[in-house]
Amino acid sequence: MATSWDKRSAKGLAKLQDELVRDQVQHVVGAFSPYWKARLAQLGTKPTAIDGAAALTKIPAVGERDVSPAGDPAGMAALVLQATEGGFALHAQGPTLRRALRLRATRRDAYRRLVERDTKPTTYVWSGLGFHYPLASTRGDLDAIARAGSRLWKVLGLTGDDALLSAWPAGSSTEHTALYYAALASGSPALFPGEQLRDVVAAARLAPPTVLAAPSARAAEVVASMASGGASLDRLRTVLLVGAASAAERAAVQEALGRAEVAVLGVHAPAGARVLWAECRQGGADAGLHTYPDLDLVQLVDAETGEARARDATDGGEVVLTQLGLRGTAMMRWRTGDLVDGGVDVTPCPGCGRRVPRLHGLRRGALVLMSDDGRALDLRSLAGALSGRSDLTDWRVVIRGRDRDGRGQVIVHLAAPGDAGEAVVGAAADIRALAGLLPTQLVAADNGLGDFGVDGSAYLALTPRILRRS
Repeated sequence: MATSWDKRSAKGLAKLQDELVRDQVQHVVGAFSPYWKARLAQLGTKPTAIDGAAALTKIPAVGERDVSPAGDPAGMAALVLQATEGGFALHAQGPTLRRALRLRATRRDAYRRLVERDTKPTTYVWSGLGFHYPLASTRGDLDAIARAGSRLWKVLGLTGDDALLSAWPAGSSTEHTALYYAALASGSPALFPGEQLRDVVAAARLAPPTVLAAPSARAAEVVASMASGGASLDRLRTVLLVGAASAAERAAVQEALGRAEVAVLGVHAPAGARVLWAECRQGGADAGLHTYPDLDLVQLVDAETGEARARDATDGGEVVLTQLGLRGTAMMRWRTGDLVDGGVDVTPCPGCGRRVPRLHGLRRGALVLMSDDGRALDLRSLAGALSGRSDLTDWRVVIRGRDRDGRGQVIVHLAAPGDAGEAVVGAAADIRALAGLLPTQLVAADNGLGDFGVDGSAYLALTPRILRRS
């Protein structure tokens, strides 16, 4: 009997993910992804050398601007698998290939549907931090997303008797698609009126929900509008905060509800993901976000350098995602921009008992800051630009509010023993090219960072704030 997705031992979980990584790299990504075929060749690594999760950490993690340096969404097409009928025959698993060969001889239409299930992208959602780009899914991927949705409902403690009202913007996003397929797979009635408050209130008055899903930043406002707009909250028993909610956002929702018996739970999809992770009903925020070990491999890297963290590291880092068993767009060693305080927790959940990797204290998109005009400053690319300059002996990036008005600013301190002015000009050019936006200030000194009252080696002060131009 097959072991349930959430009941494997630590040893069994590691064995499963090693097998899935081998298959994904050797028979999917390494075979059909234009970007990864070129990248692995550049690194001098063959797909067959990646025999498990540990070996995968030797591949440098990548982000949006590694694939598309200019920030052009079209450049992300290099991640979409270019599988052909011949490639399918070479890399399909044995049972699937045998079935395909039988159908090819007897039922050509069924044969084509089987091949296209994993080779033809049919659906796209938009994702991204520094810029938006499409993620492709095949029909087989949609089956996996629906399967993950059914699991999501169980982790949240929901059933087919629950009725969902979503205040998340209706459209082609990972979050909307994941909620849609979760309700569909679980047999739950669902309404998706969009993000306009009047439409949400009207839908709630028409069909009072038991589950409300809303962006974490606006959830309290949505609840208050429903209450003031005449919608009954008597049936409401669960509020889903979409987007890795902060403690303040949770508290605001609880205050707006005025009822402690309503469960307030977080769900989250990192940039580049195609499924939602969730907090369990029994453990809530303290139990962390539950992932799907047969669909996602979650690893961590140092947020500043991009270097891989050890599997048992507990000092946090940036979440890196490798999707397993999914076709369409190949997301491997993908830097999500999300930060966690600790390591990847593989101990049984103290709330629900599930044995799946969990993440605690996640801060969404903490490494990409937005300006007033919608442009993005990618701190990962900024760090890469500074680390690559030989005319700098040290540097730091500080994110803080201005003394006079509290508005956010990003200040880059540079230690340039040579021509400080030339170093600033060169660093600014590299930052603009790699990070997409200049920081508020670049300040250089020729005597080290001690001139700024800074001791020690270079570091990135990762206190997430909104970047506002001076």
